[in-house]
Amino acid sequence: MRWKRTALLNVVLVVATSALHLTVEQGINNDQISTSPATIDETPNSVLVHTIQHSEDFAVGDETIDAVADNTTKEKPTTTQSNSYSNSDSVAYADEPIGHKEKRMNTESLHDRTGDGGGDDEGDTDGGNGDDTNDDTFVVETTSGRVRGHFWRENEKIISYIDIKYGTFDSPFEASVAPNKSAEVHALKEHSSQCPQLQNDKDVGDKYVGDTDCLTLSIFKPPNVKNASVLVHIHEGNFIGESADPAIYGPEYLTAKQIILVLPNYRLGPLGFLCLQNKIAPGNAALKDLSLALTWVKTNIEKFGGNPHNIAVSGIGTAGALAGYLALSPMSSENVHKVIIESGSVLSHWAIDRDPIDTATRLSSNIENFKSFEGVDLKQLLKAAKNIALRPCLEKTDNPFMTETPWKVLGKKEIKIPFMMGTTKYAGVHEFLSHNSKSIQELNKDVGLLLPNDLHFTSDDERTRIGNKVKTEYFDDNDITMDSVEPLTLYYTDAAYLGPAIRTARPLVGSGATVYFYEFSFVGEFNRELHAVESPVNGAVRGDTIGYIFTQDGDKPAENTDELSTVERLVELWTSFINTGTPTGADITWEKFDNEDPSEEQWLSIDTKVTPSKGLHVDRMKLWTDIYKEYFVERSLAYGMSPSVCTVLVLQAVFFITFFRHAWHFF
Repeated sequence: MRWKRTALLNVVLVVATSALHLTVEQGINNDQISTSPATIDETPNSVLVHTIQHSEDFAVGDETIDAVADNTTKEKPTTTQSNSYSNSDSVAYADEPIGHKEKRMNTESLHDRTGDGGGDDEGDTDGGNGDDTNDDTFVVETTSGRVRGHFWRENEKIISYIDIKYGTFDSPFEASVAPNKSAEVHALKEHSSQCPQLQNDKDVGDKYVGDTDCLTLSIFKPPNVKNASVLVHIHEGNFIGESADPAIYGPEYLTAKQIILVLPNYRLGPLGFLCLQNKIAPGNAALKDLSLALTWVKTNIEKFGGNPHNIAVSGIGTAGALAGYLALSPMSSENVHKVIIESGSVLSHWAIDRDPIDTATRLSSNIENFKSFEGVDLKQLLKAAKNIALRPCLEKTDNPFMTETPWKVLGKKEIKIPFMMGTTKYAGVHEFLSHNSKSIQELNKDVGLLLPNDLHFTSDDERTRIGNKVKTEYFDDNDITMDSVEPLTLYYTDAAYLGPAIRTARPLVGSGATVYFYEFSFVGEFNRELHAVESPVNGAVRGDTIGYIFTQDGDKPAENTDELSTVERLVELWTSFINTGTPTGADITWEKFDNEDPSEEQWLSIDTKVTPSKGLHVDRMKLWTDIYKEYFVERSLAYGMSPSVCTVLVLQAVFFITFFRHAWHFF
């Protein structure tokens, strides 16, 4: 009878284990898909050359966030951090908008010059004599309705279609859908569409600008073009600001090479990235906007003279990470044929929120008398989110953009498209500029703050040991000071931009993608961001390639200058890649990146001269390669393990121990 009692006991244990598993799973409010170490967050506040903007109120319903509200009254453990190192609240290690921030070109004086030729329903975009007539020469029939084009800034070599509506949404956090077809002809000449955000005004401080009817895109094309390659460029803004402004991303260089340029808007801040992992705010609304924009382009671009089967997507910093996400997600990947990225990566630790429910909890705690997100005033919401980093996340609802981390996707998915990716020499200068003497002292006191928050350590001693390795690599045995300009900037460059880019390029090659890697170092008049932030280093900073791919307010370099030569080189490399997937240029040989041996990895140094090179900062990169090989949170056995799973494993262990203790002699 003893063996029967033993068997019965173990059956009871199995049943109890399963019941407890279900109970715990159901009781956890939006049990997070993955977690990051609560004691590690290295992100200092970047120097922001812009702020956020917003208008128009809205209210939303919420099914589960009331549980978040209940948590706002509970104290959470804190770590020793400087003012610049708030846990996930900071927006460092993310992209900055182009810093020059000149006044937008006032195009009201531009004439509506549409030519005198006839048009048809397919959108005849050819020719035209420039007369200010209202015929249908530049009218194109799209799924959004009829849109009228105009010569861009009186340049008869560029036809522009400004702020075409591609999407709409009812609830501010839900996925966007295609709009109803308009009966009126859309004929705007000047870009004005902005998604809700805060913008800094020197007189009034934070100013709310934009509105929710903001899902628009602008198209710039050469006349008479047929089957042209298409570049969809995603605007920067640190996930929180800016818009697809052609005053910053001017089309002149690209259209001269017969490329069609598309500039889309997408939702920002909490509207774009609040992630409750439920039906009210499933997450990644911004990426779903961009996916919808790509679908619109794929469906309509042929009527503008574009090739729907050759669409490249590009971005810098956070926008570069968004471009990478679009290439990986099943929702959008079919519409992405090439990718161009500068100083941004899906594997940058700042590119994903591993605990979005905690982020939502902190956001709700910033809203006075918060009960749920239902009925929250838009302006209140945006103000509350000002210092909280909202980012892409994993989803749990129907029709998700992303259910697996990029690292997992890169490890198992075949990716056959070409990538051109790299960084600027001093991509991390904004993070250096965010420091003050107090935050520098915190780094010296706790070297663990030098470690990104996607690393997991089993003890504080181990964390300190690895932190000291990083400190020694960049600062030798010296204390970090405000005079440590170059080493601290290089540290941030490697930890947040170059290292993640290399770690992204290697598995991309392994998955079947073709990768061309570069480092941009050139310094000239059109390094807009370098000059805007008054950089203390003499080298290109994050965002500086913009001034050599796009025009800003129509400005172009003078003849016989290094700036003009750099424009010509970059535009030739970029456009040849967009056209063929292989970047080529006069007297330039750019070999494909190979991940077999770090010292043999091919890359292109872009400075006053363009130089093919091997082994990109091998010693510095080896440190980060070794650290991530051992301590990357997704390599940890505990990664993504919910409390219920841990409970089940423990009870199952008890089951086997009990069973074999009492029943071994029956075998």
